[in-house]
Amino acid sequence: MTLRRWIHICVSYVLFASLLLSSSTAGAPQPGPDLKREFRAMFARSYYPGRSGQIMIVPREGDFITRTDPAYRFMHGSPWSYDTNIPMLFFGPPYIRRGIYQDAATQQDIVPTLAALLGLDLPSTVSGRTLTGAVNLSAGRPRVVLVTVLDGMRLDYVERHRSSLPNLDRLRRQGAWFANTRVNFLPTVTALAHASIGTGADPRLHGIVLNTLFDKMKGREQSPYPDRSPRNLMVLTLADLWNLQTGGQAVIIIQGSSFTAAAGLAGHGACLLNARPTILATYSSQGTWDTNPECYKVPDYLKNQKAQALWESAGGHWMGHDVSNPDAVSRSALFPKFEGDALVAMIENEPIGVDDVTDLVLVNLKSVDFVGHAYGPESSEMEATLAEQDRQLGRIVQALEKRAGRDGFVVVITADHGMPSEPRSPRKRSFDVDVVKSLHEKFDPERRALVRQFEASNSELFIDMDRLRELRLTLTDVKQYLEAQPFIYAAFTEDEVKRVGGEDRRLPAPTAMRR
Repeated sequence: MTLRRWIHICVSYVLFASLLLSSSTAGAPQPGPDLKREFRAMFARSYYPGRSGQIMIVPREGDFITRTDPAYRFMHGSPWSYDTNIPMLFFGPPYIRRGIYQDAATQQDIVPTLAALLGLDLPSTVSGRTLTGAVNLSAGRPRVVLVTVLDGMRLDYVERHRSSLPNLDRLRRQGAWFANTRVNFLPTVTALAHASIGTGADPRLHGIVLNTLFDKMKGREQSPYPDRSPRNLMVLTLADLWNLQTGGQAVIIIQGSSFTAAAGLAGHGACLLNARPTILATYSSQGTWDTNPECYKVPDYLKNQKAQALWESAGGHWMGHDVSNPDAVSRSALFPKFEGDALVAMIENEPIGVDDVTDLVLVNLKSVDFVGHAYGPESSEMEATLAEQDRQLGRIVQALEKRAGRDGFVVVITADHGMPSEPRSPRKRSFDVDVVKSLHEKFDPERRALVRQFEASNSELFIDMDRLRELRLTLTDVKQYLEAQPFIYAAFTEDEVKRVGGEDRRLPAPTAMRR
């Protein structure tokens, strides 16, 4: 080979590699003050006095902080694209106009769009906007509206596993697909997202701002829905409003494999003055369907459905994993059928679509999230679970079509958040307990009382402010120490987040973050 030929090959290779690099990083988030400002605004959309922490953190892209529990080897919650880019589609001719829409869209847009179809006036708490281009208001009201939240459904799953998702792919191609949908608040977790999908409001308004709240008076963490009560949900959901609007005549069904997800869709049920009980079926630690009977009801025919039948039929194992208990079986591709069986049973047994009062079916399908936490987005376990979830989605839509007719329903499909891949950092994953330990070794080695609570999915630390003053420290000292850690991109103090003030928190994430 001549020297000239060798040089030509080398130059061509460098140019080709540069082209690949530029295309792979085009549109990727770039470090800088503008990005940090946007992340601070995302936290501001979720800031609620007395419920939010004193320090908010953002891991570096490709890294994350999680729990030591092996069921949570992967943890979402960040503002990076793998956690914030989500699918969203509307399907249902003649009510929905088919097409690919490039408009920036958020989860909060679902309620006002459906309200336009229903002719329902909305309260001022709604932060979203009507996606007017996709809806045909002259078609009248559909007989049934189905909203399905595919928990933990990363946007890239839709293309990467397209051959395993024929039902989702068909609905996407034949419906209105919003290709530029993002979660626009932090942290990107289940409780916030489902309440935002259910209410159309930012978390700063509906009040469900963390996956686990911290009770400062009792010094312990708690569910945002303690005792399965909706009392901490501060605004009305679409289900609440339609319950009141129809005088309880509408059939309203809510199903979720965690109460934290289901309650954000359901709202207050009969615990709202002048409202009637809605159906809410949520998965219990005993592997059955349960509810809070004070506010909701669960059909008797669901009480005989037990997850134990799933693992017994599989001999207690799935893909080499022991799944012989109610918790473990939910982290398998066996579980979507349990979810699908329950929802199809309710569609078939309740008077869905039998009159001119539109009925609502709001569902959280949780399996992909459970499997993603345990095994990650690139796992063979994830591929199997996505395929089974799609089969159940097909069953659900088919059952709905049988009850309401081919032109009698609208389906909305979205996700609450995504899921990160295996960390790229040499230190691999970081753990919340180690973050707390490091802060105490640095600032409070004697009493180790400075951090009162930090749970990985929340991305927020609760600081003992009295102890902070005793140590003659400020929140800025804590923030600066955290930002110096190799796995943390940014940290914000509570005051910094509150100072966002009059900025428009409804703005979508900047174009630089879209991939």
